[in-house]
Amino acid sequence: MTIPPTDQQAQGLIDLQDYNVLEREAFFVDLDGFEGPLDLLLALSRSQKVDITKISILELAEQYLAFIDSLRRKQLRIAADYLVMAAWLAYLKTRLLLPDPEDEEEMSGEEMAARLAFRLRRLEAMREGAQRLMARNRLGRDFFARGAPEPVIVRTRSTYLDNLYDLLKAYAEKRERNTVHTIRI
Repeated sequence: MTIPPTDQQAQGLIDLQDYNVLEREAFFVDLDGFEGPLDLLLALSRSQKVDITKISILELAEQYLAFIDSLRRKQLRIAADYLVMAAWLAYLKTRLLLPDPEDEEEMSGEEMAARLAFRLRRLEAMREGAQRLMARNRLGRDFFARGAPEPVIVRTRSTYLDNLYDLLKAYAEKRERNTVHTIRI
């Protein structure tokens, strides 16, 4: 259980009333623009108004845990996702504080922080791209197609230039080709 923030700490926290998090149903993952733990992390990093790579993990984790504590009171299922991300942040912070281990199987703290920063930048780029796509004009709402062209009826008429004699001659040639001839040697 986390300790409630003091007044000085509360000034740096995101105002949770703006997000109406506690009024949502537990089955919704989309919490007024937040689609998961990474979205909350991105919003918290924006609220600090610093570069993502220079975020203080400790301050970010404190804000994150305060958000989880307020969310846990009403929506335990959704808070579980956020707790996983908070645990990962705590692990990342310990990896940054401790010296690198000798075995190279695990990533160093700097590598993990760089990956987190990359994921946050990529998420922000995807959101900006989605906003640009949604801002474009939409067919049927902002503009309309010209309308269906009227069908053009094309009538074809076959014209034969041959006479009855040519027709009978062609029939005889065809019949001659289809007859079976017996050849004896």
